[in-house]
This record gives sequence, structure tokens and C-alpha cells, in this order.
Amino acid sequence: MLQLRIEQHAVEERLHRVVISLEGDGARRTAEATFPFHLSPEDDEDLRWYLEEFLQYPEPPAPAIAKRIEGRMAAMGTDLFRAVFQSGDDTRDLWAEIRNRLPETRIEIITGVAEAATIPWELLRDPKTESHLALTAHSFVRAQPNSALPPNLPARKKEKIRILLVICRPRGNEDVPFRSVASQLLRGLSEANREAYDLDVLRPATFEQLGKVLREAHRKGQPYHVVHFDGHGAYLEAPEPEGVAALLRGLSAVVLAGARAGSHGYLLFENSQLEGNSELIDGTSLGQLLKKTGVSVLVLNACRSAHTEPAPTPVKDDPHSQVRAFGSLAQEVMDAGMAGVVAMRYNVYVVTAARLVAELYASLTRGATLGEAVTLARKNLSDNPLREVAFAPLPLQDWTVPVIYEAAPLQLFPEVEDEDSLKIHVAAGATASATGGLDPDLPKPPDAGFYGRDETLLALDRAFDRSSIVLLHAYAGSGKTTTAAEFARWYSLT
Repeated sequence: MLQLRIEQHAVEERLHRVVISLEGDGARRTAEATFPFHLSPEDDEDLRWYLEEFLQYPEPPAPAIAKRIEGRMAAMGTDLFRAVFQSGDDTRDLWAEIRNRLPETRIEIITGVAEAATIPWELLRDPKTESHLALTAHSFVRAQPNSALPPNLPARKKEKIRILLVICRPRGNEDVPFRSVASQLLRGLSEANREAYDLDVLRPATFEQLGKVLREAHRKGQPYHVVHFDGHGAYLEAPEPEGVAALLRGLSAVVLAGARAGSHGYLLFENSQLEGNSELIDGTSLGQLLKKTGVSVLVLNACRSAHTEPAPTPVKDDPHSQVRAFGSLAQEVMDAGMAGVVAMRYNVYVVTAARLVAELYASLTRGATLGEAVTLARKNLSDNPLREVAFAPLPLQDWTVPVIYEAAPLQLFPEVEDEDSLKIHVAAGATASATGGLDPDLPKPPDAGFYGRDETLLALDRAFDRSSIVLLHAYAGSGKTTTAAEFARWYSLT
């Protein structure tokens, strides 16, 4: 495996220097390039509009504007490529050595905290082949080598891979459908060898309960390898109560997002004691909890969880202070000692998150590293660009939205010949798990499959947060038995 590392340094405003190093398989080269690059406010706003709003309001002239922005994205990637790899003999020679070996190359992008938002590295595009490096390389990741604490690298033992799934829907039936992303996660983790893995669902989906479950698992010597947060993210100024209320009113059922303005990233956990049943949790608090409880990887399909903005003035603080001051939520979590974080730079549509998650876990279970799995998921998004959001399906190049931070290549699942799946449990109270089989008298699934009723399944799930017995009642023939059976199967996958 070759490794191409691009390390970015700020020289002065709008002027950058990169140190490029190539190592592996007998190759060892270094080169440097200094070049001007500036993502203008107009370009920044165009990218945001294209990725976050276009599909919700696609009436003319929006398609023509979107086409122009797609051309601009390609041009920025080409300009960036020429500045980095065609600036002199050393950079040309380095690129000539690697061009035909990109599918076996891991590309690492390393930036300072202040520089993380200044260059859209995922757009790097070879003008000769018209291909993006992020879609051609074996893996394309960002690295944060100088974290405040060493990363929690997963122990390679012959044990089940443990995943804790946190599904937060603070607005209940008015929120994103309960299984919209999680069902695709389960689809990515297929039926074979299911005893090799455990998936626990956090109940209730609060930050307090997350702490209890993770600490209990760590105490028992069975820490979770992965925490997956399926819910809303936001990028905000220091939140005030009225600001949080406005944020909740603006949530959508098609986008896992909150407000746009601000200077810090947050996740929205449920909390019934607070207005709007929602609590904002920052990356430092989350990262410290995960680090102390032995978690290695955090997967976030929450909007703007990798979003940050350029520092307004030159910053001389140490990098850890910079992370806390204006780093993205993903950077805050990495700085606390995570080995890998998957996050979103922009708002992400539910349909995109669902496809991404399915491909991510399908690749992981085949033995791909985390960086490779995200790269393969990006390729899938690029190969299948049609997104049905508000109207008829339209193409959207949103493969640039996911960002992967990886301290080192992380192979969570062993390579296997047969595909693997999960056994799903329910983490309630401390870590209660439903390990038994289903009642053999339950009716079989309907031949046509089970559709809809996400709102009823969510109501049942939240009802069991408070009670051990729940009565489901409705008019005759409305699907009570089928819904109850589907709920049982949802929590046992039998």
C-alpha cells in the first residue's frame, strides 16, 4: 500500500505551502509547492446552496445555476491539482510515479485547525483523466496526528464487534422517519455469520443514558468499538434557550440539520426535561466521554458535524486551544483521542445518509478499513447521483459531503469469505439486551413486505423507555399485529 501525504501550511493570507510525501513499496519521494488559493465568499455560498438547498427548491432557474456550480467545482479541483502537482519538476515527478497506482494508494490530508476550511481538498481533480483523487484512491482521509490524547485504537481480539446505535428524534412523528437511516445500516450488515457482531440500540436516546451505557460496558471489559449517532447536527453560536427553540422549529424531515450560522458544532440528543425534548452536546464533551470509555470510532450522519469556518484573524494559540475555539465537532472529538470519525461537512439529505451508511457498513463487514469504506461509499454516491427529496429525482454531486478523519488505517472487521450481519439488542437501563428468539406464534412477515408505520414504531420504542408493558390499540384491520411483529423483528432481526 502506497501512502501519499499532503500537509498544508499557511504562509500568509491566501498563500499556502504544501509538503507532499510518498512512501511505501520501495517508493520514497518528497516535494513542496507554494501557491495562492482562496475560496471566495461567493464560491462558499454557491457550494452551500448547491448541496443544501437546490433539491428542495429545484424550479428554474435553479437547474441552470446548479450546472454552473458543478462546473465551478470541477474547475476548482483542476486548479488545485495544477497548483499542487504541476508546480515544478519535483511535484511532476512525484505525480508521474503515483498516477497509475492511485487505486492502491492511501491519501492523507493534514491541515492545521485554522486551515481546515480554507481548501476543499476532496475536489482535487486530475485534468488529464478528469477524475477526482477522492474517488480514485484506495482511501482518501484527513488525519489529525497531534491530538491532545493518543487515539483509542481497537484491540484486535477474537471477539464480537460491538456497535452502539443512537437514534435521536426529538420531534417525534414530525421528525425524520425513525428507521430511515438505521434500516439501511442493517441492510449493509447482511445475514451471514450474524453471531460475530452485536448492535445495541440506546434507549432512551439521551446523552445521560449514553454515558451510563458506555461506562457500564467499559467497566465490564466490553467497551463498544463504534458509536453511531443517527440524528440532527447544528453549527451555532453559543446557544441560548430561545435560539434552541427556533432551531427545533426549523428542523426538517428530509435533512438531518439545524441552523447554519454560528461558530461551534453540536449534536441534538433527546432530553424530555428540556424545552423541545432536545439537548445540544458539543464535540469536546462527547469526545471526552468516548475516550474514557474505550470507544475507537464515531460515525455521525448528522449535518455539519465536520463543518468549520476559517479563523477570522491569525491564531497563535496551541492547536488544542484552536480546536476548542473554532474547530469542527469532528475535530474536537478527534482531539480527545478517537481513532476515527465519520462526519458531514454540509447539511446531508436523509436519502444520501441512508445510502452512505448502507455502503459504509457493507464495506466494513468485508474487512475494509474505515477510510477505504468511506471512500467506497463516496464512489457509490457519485455513481448513483439521483436524489429524490421534494420532487422528481434529480442528480446531485454530494459525494463531497462526508469527511473521514482516521488516525491510522482501521480494520474493525476481519476479512471473511462470507458476508456477515448483526445480532441486534436493545441497550436499556444499564445494558439490557434482548438475546432470546422470537415467539414462534408470531405471524410471518407479509409476502409484500412491511412498509410505513415508522411513527408507530417510534411511539412503541419511546413507550418502552417508561414501561415494560405497552398496549397497542387501533381500529380492526389497521395493522396492529403486523406492526407489533415488525417491532419484535426490528429488535431481534430473526
